[in-house]
Amino acid sequence: MKRVTVCLAVGFAMILAATADSPKTRPSPAVVCTSRDVRDQDDMCIWIHPTDRSLSTIITADKAAHCLFVYDLKGKVLQNTPIRGAANIDLRYGFPLAGKKVDIVALNLRSGGYRIAVFKVDPKTRKLTRVDNEQIKTSDNYGGTMYRSPKTGKFYFVTTSKPGVVEQFELSDDGKGKVKGLKVRTWDSGYSEGAVGDDIAGKIYIGQENKGVWEIGGEPTDPTPGKLILKVGQHGLKADVEGLAIYRFAGGKEGYLLVSNQGAHNFKVFDLSGGHKLIGTFAVTGSQETDGIDVTNVNLGGKFAKGLFACHSNRKKGGGCPVLLTPWSDIANSFKPQLKADTAWDPRKPAGADSSR
Repeated sequence: MKRVTVCLAVGFAMILAATADSPKTRPSPAVVCTSRDVRDQDDMCIWIHPTDRSLSTIITADKAAHCLFVYDLKGKVLQNTPIRGAANIDLRYGFPLAGKKVDIVALNLRSGGYRIAVFKVDPKTRKLTRVDNEQIKTSDNYGGTMYRSPKTGKFYFVTTSKPGVVEQFELSDDGKGKVKGLKVRTWDSGYSEGAVGDDIAGKIYIGQENKGVWEIGGEPTDPTPGKLILKVGQHGLKADVEGLAIYRFAGGKEGYLLVSNQGAHNFKVFDLSGGHKLIGTFAVTGSQETDGIDVTNVNLGGKFAKGLFACHSNRKKGGGCPVLLTPWSDIANSFKPQLKADTAWDPRKPAGADSSR
């Protein structure tokens, strides 16, 4: 009887733990970004319009169609730009180019020669124009992210890879109105794709697919390989660990680290500050085997007045993998206690700037 009692107690505890970590509800996307030309929109980034937030866009990288798609917040395609090998995509604001400050979108190219490509966004048309010198060569890349140093203001793109090699490139004006890249650091983080740069804390987070999430200092002089802060097998994390994103509160220092838990078809929310405590888990209706994710706290108006969460889904609709846009308020309200929905942080301000108001 004693053995049976112990087994029942352990089993009951496991059920409670699983229940506590399982999504209670599945918020539904308000907008589905897709078209007949879409095949696999593996990653995306959210561009915030400088004056009218309702004119913000979703920029997706389709690794199978070899294209970038630009959508408005209603899911209408504004631009379809062919580029071979499109993979992980990210953006930063205020990049100095040809005497002006421009918004740049950068991505790693997996085929046709491993490279980093850079585009600028025209705020009037919301369309992309390629501006790199087409000479930013990398080793065998697989994913990546942008990072802007809060110490120097310099811009970087970090590439990840299947072999595990991570490379960090400084992006700058080549003096001819094009963006050049200089490799400044190399290390190993294992088989990785997803990553995100924390421009406030000066850190980079990298998802090693079968092990967990690494945290490393973002400066080229910081020691490598950093530390494994979240491990597969803990907190309900399963292989593969995929997309990473940061949701910020006013001031920028506090917020959430979001992780795409691809093996369980859900998303983990961790405290961005010290300790990286698990806050909870959510899922989005219609999403499965999600790779790339992005999130913004910015008031974009309408259904996205409290921000939005974007995710890739491997569930093909209309012939290709869509990007699902879900109101952040719906996700926040699905938690008990509710997650914060703080629209004060302004991502268009320089790294380290306090945008509370």
